[in-house]
Amino acid sequence: MKPILISATLALLTTAAVQPAFADKMRCAPVPASQWMPIEKVVAKAESLGYAVRETKQSKGCWKIKGFDRNGAKTSLYLDPTSGEIVR
Repeated sequence: MKPILISATLALLTTAAVQPAFADKMRCAPVPASQWMPIEKVVAKAESLGYAVRETKQSKGCWKIKGFDRNGAKTSLYLDPTSGEIVR
């Protein structure tokens, strides 16, 4: 009986420890596509912040940019579609 209780307790603790990782749900403001910044402006904004842009697409209501940061490290950014501010 004790091994089952210990296993159940460990499973509960593991679930509780992992849950905060899922709490980081990034969201951009829900706005019509007609109000989004043009992709050219989004790329220019990211480049002005020091990112080398290799790929852009719409994802999760944001502009998603894949590329490299100032140090040459591979990175993905999510930008607000109306302001161009980095969301994540």
